[in-house]
Amino acid sequence: MSRHLLVTNDFPPKVGGIQNYLYELWSRLEPDSFMVLTTDHQGADDFDRNVGFQVQRVKGPLLPTASLAKKIDELAEKFGADLILLDPALPLGMLGRRLHRPYGLVLHGAEVVIPSKIPALSGLLKGVMRDAKILIAAGRYPAQCAFDLLGDSTTDPVIQIVNPGVDVDRFAVASEMQKLEIRRELGLTEGLAVLFVSRLVPRKGADSLIKAMAMLNRDESPPQLWIVGSGRDKGRLSRLIERSGIDAVFLGKLSQDKLVALYGAADIFAMLCRNRWFGLEQEGFGIVFLEAQACGVPCLVGDSGGARDALEPGGSGFVLDNPRDAKSVSLALDTLIRNPELRLKMGSRARYFVESDFDYRKLADILKDAIDSVVLA
Repeated sequence: MSRHLLVTNDFPPKVGGIQNYLYELWSRLEPDSFMVLTTDHQGADDFDRNVGFQVQRVKGPLLPTASLAKKIDELAEKFGADLILLDPALPLGMLGRRLHRPYGLVLHGAEVVIPSKIPALSGLLKGVMRDAKILIAAGRYPAQCAFDLLGDSTTDPVIQIVNPGVDVDRFAVASEMQKLEIRRELGLTEGLAVLFVSRLVPRKGADSLIKAMAMLNRDESPPQLWIVGSGRDKGRLSRLIERSGIDAVFLGKLSQDKLVALYGAADIFAMLCRNRWFGLEQEGFGIVFLEAQACGVPCLVGDSGGARDALEPGGSGFVLDNPRDAKSVSLALDTLIRNPELRLKMGSRARYFVESDFDYRKLADILKDAIDSVVLA
């Protein structure tokens, strides 16, 4: 059995997509096959006591310093690690060449995409990647960025895509009673509903969704919009809702249990992510799309970065090539609203799609095999 040390700034109980991705995958590996070096965080003591693997914490953030390199080498020696995985690729990956053991990198999205497009950083990132034994990419999009940056190098590392996934036992299709219970608990309509879950920032496209819903036929009981999340764009979105006159509810941040229930109670999920800043800001993947589909809900997805990989276009939902175009979004919404049989068919397909390719148990096996392939070869 190979052993490795995961070194990351992003690990629970910190909350976020990267933290969730790392925990859901690594918690499914053999607990003696790895340990984690990460930063301290409120609630970490209780969290660490309840996991079945070793976690060591230091004051953060983790930066590519000589003292951290020494700490990693000492910990790897004591644990007997064959490989050290560094996350993110920059700046933490810069430590790789200074370590006494082989290293790999975990690639998510922005921390790869942005440096790869900036001449002053692309050479540094390429060197860090080229000397790694393995690159673990959280989706096709960061993997493609790595391929493009490395080009025809003869010393390419192994690039293994390990997609974000879902706990398919937790995110499941809700019963009619469960749908009614969460709607009544949160004071929501019992009619048709569209769910949006994300940070409230311009790139996530809530404004396009609001404009699209305002274009729907008001004589046919238009759906209620549920907005889950917080962020700097809330004020602008509130004013847009007021001007448009649509029925929308801000629900803020919800507990994970309530969020799971709310996914299952929705009829349509929509997050119209889009590119900004000349492509420097894009969607890396979109775990929310998988979570909604696992609950049997069809999705409307903006075509940005790797987002289209998070659904089966035309099967489990629709990809909007121009998510800024409220008219095209409105037409896609109207198609789903007017066709309950299509919603049901797409919802069933969505659940199958996630179970087949995005069950974290299967993805953890891919991760294990990839690590073993470079350590035990």
